[in-house]
Amino acid sequence: MPVLISGVLKDGTGTPVQNCTIQLKACRTSTTVVVNTV
Repeated sequence: MPVLISGVLKDGTGTPVQNCTIQLKACRTSTTVVVNTV
């Protein structure tokens, strides 16, 4: 299930990070998690 996340990722000094990739990995998923995710 693709999810779109938008916004600006900033480093520790508050400078925007360009051309970065955020990868989310689930160890386990269930129908409860999928239904209740906002």
